Amino acid sequence: MKRAELAQHSNGLGFTPRDAVRWLAPAQLGRTAVRVVLASVFADFGDKRELEGGFPRYELDLERLPVAGQPAQPVVRDLGLPGIDKAGAAAGTAAADAVGPERSSGAEELWLDFTADLGDGFDSTYTVASLLAEVSLEVDGQKLRRGKVLVLGGDEVYPVASPAAYEDRMVGPYRTALPGGRSPGRAGVLLALPGNHDWYDGLTSFIRLFTRQRNIGGWRTIQTRSYFALRLTGGDDSPGWWLVGLDSQLGQYIDEPQLDYFYNTVTTRLLPGDAVILCVAAPYWVRETENASAFRQVHFFEQDYLRRRFNRRAGMFEETGASVRLWLTGDLHHYSRYEELPGELPGDAALPAAGRTGADPRRTQLMTCGLGGAFLADARWLPPELTLPAHRPAPAPPDHATPDHQPAQGRRFVLAPGTFPGRAESRQFRGRLANPFSPFWLPVRNPGFGSALGVAHMLAALTLWTVFSAFRGLSFPDSLTTLKTGNTVLLALTILAVPLLLLLLLATLGTALGLNRDPRENGAGFTVSRGALWQLSALGAGIAVVLLLPWPAGLPPFLTLGLVLTFTFTTGYAVGSEAFAFFILGTGSGEVASWAMSGQAIEDHKGFLRIRIAPDGNLTVYPVAVDRVCRDWDLERTDDGGLRPVPAGGLPPLRLFEPPITIAREGFPL
Repeated sequence: MKRAELAQHSNGLGFTPRDAVRWLAPAQLGRTAVRVVLASVFADFGDKRELEGGFPRYELDLERLPVAGQPAQPVVRDLGLPGIDKAGAAAGTAAADAVGPERSSGAEELWLDFTADLGDGFDSTYTVASLLAEVSLEVDGQKLRRGKVLVLGGDEVYPVASPAAYEDRMVGPYRTALPGGRSPGRAGVLLALPGNHDWYDGLTSFIRLFTRQRNIGGWRTIQTRSYFALRLTGGDDSPGWWLVGLDSQLGQYIDEPQLDYFYNTVTTRLLPGDAVILCVAAPYWVRETENASAFRQVHFFEQDYLRRRFNRRAGMFEETGASVRLWLTGDLHHYSRYEELPGELPGDAALPAAGRTGADPRRTQLMTCGLGGAFLADARWLPPELTLPAHRPAPAPPDHATPDHQPAQGRRFVLAPGTFPGRAESRQFRGRLANPFSPFWLPVRNPGFGSALGVAHMLAALTLWTVFSAFRGLSFPDSLTTLKTGNTVLLALTILAVPLLLLLLLATLGTALGLNRDPRENGAGFTVSRGALWQLSALGAGIAVVLLLPWPAGLPPFLTLGLVLTFTFTTGYAVGSEAFAFFILGTGSGEVASWAMSGQAIEDHKGFLRIRIAPDGNLTVYPVAVDRVCRDWDLERTDDGGLRPVPAGGLPPLRLFEPPITIAREGFPL
C-alpha cells in the first residue's frame, strides 16, 4: 500500500505518515516565511541555550546508560545524596555492566551511524530509518554493523518544528523502524544536533524531545542539552576518539554556558593523541563568504577548546595535543567530502583528489551528508578547492627559547570525486523543473502554485484591459470585439515582444555589470527584475492569444468576459509556471537557484554514513547510498498489538557513494 493508505491506519501506527513538503506551494511558502522571520527575531532577542546552563550536567558515558524502559530517567549514580536508592543505583549499574563496556580499553571495535536532514516525507525518512535499524547491512561485499551510536546531524523535522511535526515526521517513523524489542540488550545511543528548522520554534520542541533521556524505539537519548560530548574510545592515560556536537544556533555566536560545558567535559580532559569527530549544523567551510561569522565561531572553538586550552594556573594557553580529524554535517542535501592537502608534502599538494588512488589516512576530512529524508539538492556549485585558516599554536613561555615560525599559510582542502549529485546529474535533475511532461514539473509538484499564478495573471489582464477600454470609452467586451484585425495582430506582437526585449536587454546589461552574481552581494534587484519580466512575458503571451482569437460580435458580454478570464488563467497556469521555472534555472546562485531542487521535492537518492572505529584506533567511513526509496508497504503486527510498515519488496539495494575513507587517529604534524 502507498503512504496515503498507510495514513488511514494512523491509530495502529501511533503516528500519521506525511507526504514530502512541497516547498513552493503558496500556503507552505507563507507559513514557512512567517516562522523563519519569528526564528530570526528570537535568535536576536532570546537564546534558549542560555537557559540550558541550568540543566542537569553529567558526563555522557557509553558504559552508564539509563536503565532501558524507564523514560525520563537520568543516569543514576550514588553520590551520597539523600533520596538516592543505592540498591536501585547498583541494579542499574549492574544492568549496564552486564552488556559489557564499549570503550574500556579500545580492544573492541565501535560502530556509529550519522544521518541528517531526516524528518520530511514518510517514504524517504522511513526507508533510511529502516536501514539504520537493521542489525547489519551488506554493501558492496562488506558487512556493516548497526551503529551503537546514532548521530542526527540537524534538521530532524520539516518544515518547522512542533510537537506534532516531530511525532509524525521523525519520532514515529524511527520508533516504528526499530521497536524496543528488536534491539537486543542495552538500547543504542541517540544524539541529536539542532539545525535551522529545529530552531524555528525557538528550540522548545527539540529540548523536550532529545534532552529527557527517553527511548525512541530501540534508541535511547542521553544528552541533557542541545549539544553533547562523548568519549568513544580511550580514557585515563590512553588517547582515543571523542564525539562532539556543537549548537551554533542559526549561525550565531557560541553561548557562554555551552563553552563552559565543553571546557569542563572535554577541553580539560583531552590527551595528546586524542582525535575528535566534530559535528556542526552546517558546512560553514563552503559558506565562508556568506556565513563568515559562523565559520569564525566554529574555527575559534576548534582552536581554543580542542587544539589548545587556557591554563588558568599558568595564565596562558597550552597545546592539548588533540586534533579534529573528521568534521561531519548536514544542512545541504547532498553528499560531498573535502580532503586536506598538507602543503609540506613535496608534490602532493598540487595533486588533485581525483588523481590519487586512495585517501591518506593522515588527512583531515570535511564531510557533508544531508540525505536522511529531505529533498535532494544539487552540488554543482561546490568550490573545487578551499583554503581555511591554519592552526595558531599556543605561545611558548617567555623563558622558553623557540625558533622563529613562519606565518601560517592556511590549510588547503580539495573536493573529492565521490560528490553526489555531480555536475552532470545536477543538470539533469534541475532541468525536470521546466519539463511539462515530467512528474517533477513545477506546478504539478507544488499544489496551488500554478493556480496562484493563473489567478494573478487573470487579475492583471482584467485590470490592464479595463484601463485600456476606459481610455477608448468602451466596455470590456466591446473594446475586445471592435479591434481591427491588422491592429490586433500588431498589438498582440507588441505586447508579446516588449517584455521579452526588456528581459534580453536586462540580461545583457546585468552580465556586463556583474549583477548576475549572487544576489546577496549586489544583484537582488536584478534578480527580482528578471523574475518580473519573465512573468510579464508570460502575461503578454496570454493576452496575445486572447487578442488573436476570432471573437464573434454576437457573444453575450458575460460569456466573452468568462472566456477571456479562462484563457488568461490557463496561460497563467501553464506559461506563467514555465516562465517561473526558466527564471529559477537561469539564476546562477543564491536562494532562488536552490528552488530548482527544493521545488521538485525529490525523495529518491538518500544516504547516511556508517562509521567503524577499529581496535587499532583507525576510523573508517562508509558513505551508504540509497538510489531508490521504498514506496510500497505491507503492514505487520508488533508484539504490543500495534502496526509496523515493512517494505513490500524488501529493503532497497545499497551501494557506496565512494570507496571507504580511512582516517588515522593522528594526522600530519602542524
